[in-house]
Amino acid sequence: MHAWLTVALTYPTIVWTTLLAVAVLYWLFVIVGAVHLDTGSADVGDVGHVGGEGAHVGGEGAHGHADGGDGGHGDADVDVDGGPIDIVGALRLRSVPLMVSVSFGALFGWLLSWGAVEWLGLRGAAWGSLALLLSAVVALPLTSLAIRPLAPLFKPNVAGRREHLVGKLCVVRTGEVDHRFGEALLEDGGAGLVLRVRVERGERLRRGDEAVIVAWDEQLDAFVVAPMPRVEAPDQN
Repeated sequence: MHAWLTVALTYPTIVWTTLLAVAVLYWLFVIVGAVHLDTGSADVGDVGHVGGEGAHVGGEGAHGHADGGDGGHGDADVDVDGGPIDIVGALRLRSVPLMVSVSFGALFGWLLSWGAVEWLGLRGAAWGSLALLLSAVVALPLTSLAIRPLAPLFKPNVAGRREHLVGKLCVVRTGEVDHRFGEALLEDGGAGLVLRVRVERGERLRRGDEAVIVAWDEQLDAFVVAPMPRVEAPDQN
């Protein structure tokens, strides 16, 4: 027991132990009713309140907004192919609320890190850092597999929200929107909603362009939008 606890409280496992302890504390609050698990924040095509937890941001998640932390006033673009955004999307980590993914990730990371230290002897700063990196990399696909059976539990409210948003206008908030990446802001009378959006191949929208939401695409895991026609001022001559 003492050896097990020693590994859990030393680097690198202590990183996962801390994260796992936070997750356990969160679920204890959920059980007693002190915290509400927002099932509607599952993967809703990145529907989330600007400056808040988001869906994902999302809804789900994640999140994962370029400027969500500053109330939507930041100007950082995420116009990149690949990287964390594609990894999170490919592994469907936003198909459940954020804390569900975090909890599973922390659990798998802790088990992998503990095994690397106890069984493989990866101790010390250098080997410990390698164990931490490897445990994080392996924990991601394991988390993806674990949460997939849970995803349907968070879908009912999501479908209604998606249908409700079709036909509404939004404004592009990333540098551009194409068929692979983009986000837009939809005004809802409050802080606004951040949506993950795509356009048809060959089309492209720029920051500040208005677009109308025409559909939700399951394969793209995003809303499909169409550019609003530009209205030119009448010739005064």
